[in-house]
Amino acid sequence: MRVKRFWKLGILMVVTAFTIAACTGGQAPTPTPLPKPVAGPTAPPAATSPGAGTVASASPTASAPAAEAPKSGAEKTEPTSAGAAEAVSSFSWEVSTVDDNGAKPSLALDPRGVPHIAFILEAMPGFVKHGVLGDGGWDISTVSSGYFYGPLDIKVDQQGVPKISWHNHDAEDQAFAELVDGKWVVQDIKHPGHDGWDGNLALDSKGRPHTVSIDPKQFGSDSGVEYATLDGTAWTVEEVGSGPIAYEFGTGIAVDSQDRPHVVWFDDSAKDLKYAFKDGDSWKTSTVDSEGDVGRYPFLALDKQDNAIISYFERISDTTGYIKVARWDGNAWESQRVDKLENVSAGFFGARKTSSLVLDGDDSPILAYSDEKVIKIARQEGSQWKIETVLDGGDPPLGQQVSLALDGDGVLHLTFADVTSKGSPGVKGSIKYARGTPNAAATPEPTVGVSDTGGSAPAQEPAATAAPKPVVVVQPDPDFLDKMRAAGLSSAGWTTDFSRHTVPFAS
Repeated sequence: MRVKRFWKLGILMVVTAFTIAACTGGQAPTPTPLPKPVAGPTAPPAATSPGAGTVASASPTASAPAAEAPKSGAEKTEPTSAGAAEAVSSFSWEVSTVDDNGAKPSLALDPRGVPHIAFILEAMPGFVKHGVLGDGGWDISTVSSGYFYGPLDIKVDQQGVPKISWHNHDAEDQAFAELVDGKWVVQDIKHPGHDGWDGNLALDSKGRPHTVSIDPKQFGSDSGVEYATLDGTAWTVEEVGSGPIAYEFGTGIAVDSQDRPHVVWFDDSAKDLKYAFKDGDSWKTSTVDSEGDVGRYPFLALDKQDNAIISYFERISDTTGYIKVARWDGNAWESQRVDKLENVSAGFFGARKTSSLVLDGDDSPILAYSDEKVIKIARQEGSQWKIETVLDGGDPPLGQQVSLALDGDGVLHLTFADVTSKGSPGVKGSIKYARGTPNAAATPEPTVGVSDTGGSAPAQEPAATAAPKPVVVVQPDPDFLDKMRAAGLSSAGWTTDFSRHTVPFAS
């Protein structure tokens, strides 16, 4: 019977082979390709980002970056980027609407990795609102109502308490709020002048807030950059030493492992990017980048060694410029162009936080950035940047402000807004949230997919057959028992527990 069955099976295989040859003209059938995994849009080729990806050291003996722009801001032809864009997205993006009335959002994760978003309505009256993502969607509450301006900032402490700062135009001060026993407690950071513009917030190891903001020269102040901290009962405000500074160009703040504040800002007179950190009772200031019109809209992060990493904007013309990243290596600043933005709108109703960055477990930066028509993500790999597009927008225009966070699973969380109206007293639009889940690999492993008809689609052919793993033969130790006796051990009481054996026995 067994021979008979094999004989029938052989005839069936021969008939099948002739049938395939007749239908395909003697060629093997071409496998039906599987649909690609859901992923973000394909990144543009490197040639669309001229000048990006070239490293420039702050040292005068180092190689210069690709064609730095002159101080006048005149457009120059840039060489092709040395950094290559990715052919396949590294993240799959899901974008949703948080609220259809607001502007200038900021995002932070709580200790569980849950996103919190704060946003503002610049109106008379306007509001500051807070949203936290739950199982049923966004739970949104009003933090405060009044005549306010952004950008605002949000952080969440280790107890999961959200804290927010913004500019209170009615009080002419920076405002600070935290959620206490389910209610928002709001206080103004009182200080002479019209303070609190372009504010940002950081928390130290004890959860205490530290802020940086501008007391601007537009209102007659010479104070410029101001730093404030809460000691538990009262706020202390001090000048960093910037001299007169205009608002509109942003600030950044971070607190290091010793709870010392570090701040960055744009010197609108010199057109330079500035950095300072507090050492004891004094501030130590340095110039990060001075090549061209550089330093608008800075964002600051610190690596595991407390070295600063800053993303910022280099202006080339009224609507174009580069996103750059500068990093302190312990001895000097190294700056690098990442990508070019072609549709930047500046001014009172224009760009604010055009970039935001996070550091992965290896302290490599992941950068989000935006103009009015596009939002992109860039990941640094060595001296190059892998760039992908999160969103192509433009109608309505994007708000040119992004806020990025990275959770423990490698998922990116991003907030931004579109702009449906610009005009006094401010801008408004819709608040958006994007979640970027890492793709397992640029090319998926061969799998059996499901076709439109519900059947199984042929799997993609593997590139090559994997070589068999070598078999390791472990020879018994002939002196095993003697060694055990010499060590004072006995083998008489040892038994093997096969109930925990998880590998099938050889038959």
